[in-house]
Amino acid sequence: MNVGAVTSLALSHDHTWVASGHASGHVRVFDLNKPGVPARVVPPTSPAAVREGRREGHFPGTAITSIGFVAGRHTAITTADENGLAFYHSLGKVLFVDATDVVRILGKYPEDVSPDPTLRGGVGPGPMPFRRRRERKANTILAMAPLPLGTCPHQTDGYNLIAMVTPAKLVIVGLKPKPTTWYRRLRRDNEEKGPRERWKGTLAWFPSVENPSPAPENLPQKDRSKLEVRGTMPMLIFSWGKQFHLIWVSEKKIMQPIKNAKTGKISEVELGAIVIQEVSTWATDEAVLAIRWLSANVGSFLVYS
Repeated sequence: MNVGAVTSLALSHDHTWVASGHASGHVRVFDLNKPGVPARVVPPTSPAAVREGRREGHFPGTAITSIGFVAGRHTAITTADENGLAFYHSLGKVLFVDATDVVRILGKYPEDVSPDPTLRGGVGPGPMPFRRRRERKANTILAMAPLPLGTCPHQTDGYNLIAMVTPAKLVIVGLKPKPTTWYRRLRRDNEEKGPRERWKGTLAWFPSVENPSPAPENLPQKDRSKLEVRGTMPMLIFSWGKQFHLIWVSEKKIMQPIKNAKTGKISEVELGAIVIQEVSTWATDEAVLAIRWLSANVGSFLVYS
């Protein structure tokens, strides 16, 4: 099946699966042990299905601009398209038939194809034709990436964090235990918004890696292996135009009162919450096109001239 040009690619955490997004709006996932046939295919959805509340997803002919695997799973991916819509796909199978659960995590459908809450079971007026909203280009997703797994487990791993950059904001969403927006940072007036910088946005995660506690000089060698190995704090670097921003991501525990629906008794339950701390900002001479981490202390970037 011809699904058009490849517009985005991603490798799984263990480098055994690859996901591809296409100009047609299709998404395909391949097991590299059996590369001849895609293991999963997510076709674009029709405006009628969205309007009737039957399905969510990318529209036909809308290029997939970003794609990524979530954590260590092969059948959990995130995608973003040129119209500013981002989705989480859980790619399952029931009786050998694809059963995909799709959740929209960023963006809005055009008003003429938004789901109508008054419809039940698809009964209602016919779907209106889909029209691309070119005026919504300010919501284009310039970069998107899930927080990858590092060499050392971290409390934030269980949230399945996704970072997205648009020309106007940075958004960090957690998929678990339920989809939640943990952070939203608007682009400020003093940050470059000229024609050469407005549509330049990048980001890159650095996950938690092993950071052994320093051993006292007089500690015997046989006891050094017993030291607690702690993970570094996950970091995200992102840019708009010429400006970089570095943030740290951590978790804190909070006590929240929960009321029992049957007994009416109120008890306190410990819940986790994501904490975002912006720690550094600096600028380059030209707009940044790409960022990659080399180590926990060093990043590389490609500047635009």
